[in-house]
Amino acid sequence: MTALALGRAFEEGKADPREVTEDFLERAALQDPDRRIYVTLLERRARAEAEAAADRAARGLRRHALDGVPLSWKDLFDVAGEATAGGSLPLKTRVPQNDAEALARATRMGAVCLGKTTMTELAFSGLGINPKFGT
Repeated sequence: MTALALGRAFEEGKADPREVTEDFLERAALQDPDRRIYVTLLERRARAEAEAAADRAARGLRRHALDGVPLSWKDLFDVAGEATAGGSLPLKTRVPQNDAEALARATRMGAVCLGKTTMTELAFSGLGINPKFGT
C-alpha cells in the first residue's frame, strides 16, 4: 500500500493511524539485530503523533493526505533533541535543537515520525553499507 493509499484509508475510516503506527513499531522492534535498520526509534513521539492524527480524522479535520502516515527518516535529517550523526562517528554526539525543514513540514501535514534509519557515512555511498554503525 502506498503512503497516499494509506492516507485515503485513514480518511475513509478503513484504517486507524494508531494501529498502523503500532504495527510499524512492533515490526521495528522485531527486526533482525544484525540489520540495525533504526539508529533511533521514536516510539513515544510516534504514538503521540498517531493519537493526534486519529483524533483529527475522527473530527473530520485531517491536515493533508499524509496525515497519520508513519514515515522514517535517514539519520541525515535533524530531529530536535535526538543525535544526528549522518552515519559518521565524529558527529555521533551532535544533538540539534530543531527538526530538519523537511521533517518539520511533514509533521505539520500530520505525518508520524517513527524514527531515524541507518545510512552510509554522510550519504557518500550507494551501497548502503556502513561498518562504523554495523550495517
